[in-house]
Amino acid sequence: MKKERLLIVTGGNRGIGRQIALSAVDAGWKVAISYSFSQKLASDMEIASNGRIKAFPLDVTNSNSIGDFFKEIVKEMGPADALVTAAGIDNGQRSVAELDHEFVMSTMDVNVVGLILCCQEFAKQAIDTGRPGIIVNLSSMAATIGGRMHKTVYAASKGAVDVFTVGAAKELAPHGISVFSVRPGVTRTDMTEKALADSKTKLKIEASIACGSVAEPSDIATPVIDLISGNFNYASGSMLNLGGGGFVI
Repeated sequence: MKKERLLIVTGGNRGIGRQIALSAVDAGWKVAISYSFSQKLASDMEIASNGRIKAFPLDVTNSNSIGDFFKEIVKEMGPADALVTAAGIDNGQRSVAELDHEFVMSTMDVNVVGLILCCQEFAKQAIDTGRPGIIVNLSSMAATIGGRMHKTVYAASKGAVDVFTVGAAKELAPHGISVFSVRPGVTRTDMTEKALADSKTKLKIEASIACGSVAEPSDIATPVIDLISGNFNYASGSMLNLGGGGFVI
């Protein structure tokens, strides 16, 4: 009998993370998701999945919460085989001249520090139990161009994710743990809903993408499911661009 695999998705109750969780269930995985708010969305996913998804509270800016999150998953669902770090924030536009400490750190605490500590917990559990594992970090195409105008801090946070991925892949390879980074372009989620609702802004964004359209969450989830399948482990440390051919302007 084939062993049932367990995937952890931080930020799995919304946006791209939600679609990854749902697609993983369709592919035969059990899934543990995190939520920091919108508990009802997480509960609805649990019910709709017939028990294949279980939600746990997590504050990625709090190291104790991160430790408790991983311990509770092991206690209730067993050791995980893969981790997708989809929890992230976009604090909006602000020019370099207008930046302040709070704005910068609120982005970095979630997108960089929280992500790194989640990877650390997953890796520690895998190493302690002698299990192989796969980590997929959600970066952004913004990391490749420094972000759109006045989005420099967000882009910098995603650039840090990519650099961490490369370093972690080297360190964890001897333990059988593969680490990847995926870089979505503009994707239709609640994070981009306001911008895409404005027709002029939407046309401008679409004109900047080679394929001429924004991504749907499934466009990101499908290759992520492929990565956690274990068929691409020799490519550990790689960045996968999911930007519709890239930016053209």
